[in-house]
Amino acid sequence: MFILNPYAQAGWYNPQNPHSINDNNWLNSWSHPGTFGALPSSQGSSAPALTSAVTFEFTSFNPDVLNCQCVVVGPTNSKVLNIRTRWDVTMIFKAEDPWAVIRWTEHPTIEANGIITPQPAGSFLKLSPDGCYRTMLVDGKNYAWVPRTDGTYLYSAGPHPPTLLARSRLKSDNTKILLELDAKSFFLGLLEPCLISTVLLYNARNID
Repeated sequence: MFILNPYAQAGWYNPQNPHSINDNNWLNSWSHPGTFGALPSSQGSSAPALTSAVTFEFTSFNPDVLNCQCVVVGPTNSKVLNIRTRWDVTMIFKAEDPWAVIRWTEHPTIEANGIITPQPAGSFLKLSPDGCYRTMLVDGKNYAWVPRTDGTYLYSAGPHPPTLLARSRLKSDNTKILLELDAKSFFLGLLEPCLISTVLLYNARNID
């Protein structure tokens, strides 16, 4: 099984492995506070807990998140997605129907039916100038993924105080990736973008 912490390939300093990125500029940027819409600083070990969270598990890696399945945690662990990769194309299926595709070209692209128009993956999850977070635009609203030592947190971004909406994290035994979504996330249309973001951030390939 091969699982890679998301910070390195996403262009972030990995606090769990300070040697994962050789460029010291990344390490220095880790201590800078967020500058987009007064985001919380990425410095620190954790953030306030999510309330009323629904948890999704990416599991059954073969050998990683680019070939796995995603289930919603509950009494039946209902399957949400199948993710399959052949050569340089990752297909994401809903109920066995093709739904999203990632093409691993020199500059990878992403598209999802009814959710994401074809675009570079690095535009869908745009790295901030200081390298401290990645922004995501959904239905005209800005959000930011901010890495911390215990996961990557999604906040609302903009002129108002940020709201914590989701967290993705790798389990300590490296067997699963968990995506926890606050109830508010569903009303904001963030379920599918967050599922795709998890695949992009936790695979071993460069997304820019």
